[in-house]
Amino acid sequence: MGAKRRALQLAQAGVPVYPLAPGSKTPPKGHHGYREATTDTDTILRWSDDWGLGIDLFTAGIVVLDLDRPGTTTDGKAVHGGKDGVKALKIYLEQHQRQLPHPMYAEQTPHGGLHLFFKLDQPLERPTRKTNALPGVDILGDFVIASPSEVDGSPYLVMQDQTQPVSIHDTATAPQWIVGLLTAPQTAFNPAKTNSLMKGQKTYTGRLFDKIAQGADEGERNNWLASVTGSILNAGTDPANAYYLIGWINERFISPPLDDREVNAVFKSVCKYH
Repeated sequence: MGAKRRALQLAQAGVPVYPLAPGSKTPPKGHHGYREATTDTDTILRWSDDWGLGIDLFTAGIVVLDLDRPGTTTDGKAVHGGKDGVKALKIYLEQHQRQLPHPMYAEQTPHGGLHLFFKLDQPLERPTRKTNALPGVDILGDFVIASPSEVDGSPYLVMQDQTQPVSIHDTATAPQWIVGLLTAPQTAFNPAKTNSLMKGQKTYTGRLFDKIAQGADEGERNNWLASVTGSILNAGTDPANAYYLIGWINERFISPPLDDREVNAVFKSVCKYH
């Protein structure tokens, strides 16, 4: 099944989708990823036939367990840093006497990992993901690449038990422990303890990353985003890429995020001086 046909199926069931460039995890030129996800059939019919497919998990009310598996690419390079998320999840379930709910919709990723999909009882407050919630396990509540997209020449594949096919719409509801792992503050790592290991003068890029990580709350959002936008452009970033980046930064580091109209106004204003 082609990505466009799959996208139409999902959209007609109320799952917002967005296009990806062929063989890529990034949007086609002129598109903005999950921020433009849609269920509009006419919009999807205008997609190129060779585009890939992403799902807006946040709007769909879906969460994904992203399990890495150690392996190598066709040219011998290690993938996933040797982490085994399948093993880590199995150990976690045994230690806490928990089980994954069924029936479960799942996909295999191009490098042999797994995406396990679950519905949410309650929507998340904002698009969220937790990297390394367990070793080799990311929890996605914002967006995900979906079958039949291809990356590095290999597709995302729907995994089905032939005796009981499960659609994404019929997958089980996420238990509270999965939601808890996604939304709990990250406490396992203390970045402050690494300061003594860092050497050398902080670079312009390092200061920019620090500024982004600090984020902004209501009352300072516009000025903060304008400052970050200026810094990104000053670093020599292509304006089209800068625009895509500040959209992502707005979603992740501003609470609550600015609406698209305000983001566009900030970007246009800063561009006048660059």
